[in-house]
Amino acid sequence: MKSLPIPEIEQLNALVSGSLYQLVSDYVENPSPALKKYLTINREILIGFLLKNPDRAEAYFQKQEQVKATHDVEKMWEENEEYIVASMDHGNARSVRRFKSLAEAVAEHVLVSYGMY
Repeated sequence: MKSLPIPEIEQLNALVSGSLYQLVSDYVENPSPALKKYLTINREILIGFLLKNPDRAEAYFQKQEQVKATHDVEKMWEENEEYIVASMDHGNARSVRRFKSLAEAVAEHVLVSYGMY
């Protein structure tokens, strides 16, 4: 078992690749489902990482665009030169947030998906 704290770059890579639980499990035996308590990064750090790694932001966005579910999920899409992040409820977008940059939209989606908003 590795010792906490988890290095920031490992946190960032796990957040955008969807492997956060596996990462935390390397540091904490039987981690709580509230994974954010094991993390030290914030929105600004995540946005900075995505701006420096636009390919990671684009890959995350492309993967999320393939999600077909429309109930009780966070969705993201591009519309009128903006990136949209919204909570979906029976096909209806709720809590719609609009972003000019892909990095900001991906950061929002990641943070909300992991309960870190």
